[in-house]
Amino acid sequence: MTQIFIPRYRLVDEPPGKPHYVYVVEVLEGGRHHRIERRYSAFHCLHRELRKCYSTPLFPPKRVRSCQPKVLERRRQSLEQYLQAMLRFGPSRAQVLAFLGVKKLKAGLECIDFNSENKAMEHQPIFNFKKDPYVKAEESNHLPDVVTQGVLLGLYGNTHC
Repeated sequence: MTQIFIPRYRLVDEPPGKPHYVYVVEVLEGGRHHRIERRYSAFHCLHRELRKCYSTPLFPPKRVRSCQPKVLERRRQSLEQYLQAMLRFGPSRAQVLAFLGVKKLKAGLECIDFNSENKAMEHQPIFNFKKDPYVKAEESNHLPDVVTQGVLLGLYGNTHC
């Protein structure tokens, strides 16, 4: 299960650019914890891309008249609710995770067709051998099964052997 939270925002005031706020996004996915920082404009770009393909919930307004903590906190909460809603909506899940850098999408993929039955194979076929082609048949009869013995010894100790 994947969870997304935006616990806080912070002011970035680095010399080459003008001061701006970034939102700290925390993603818990598959037992891993990811922390990502994104500007509001990046979230807005994601919203525009998702809106092309899906019906999206309301997005917080782009223009904020003031940088008061109360206003910024409301925007943080709205962004968190938006991301959580788009994550729960199955088809947009992959794009949201790719936007956050958690999972990669294929280059140039904007809208995903999940109903497509005509998918190309993305891996080499697996070959199955009835016997090990590198071990000669007469040698295999005389070799002890050290792997099985090692596993049994590791699991049960010397009592099994």
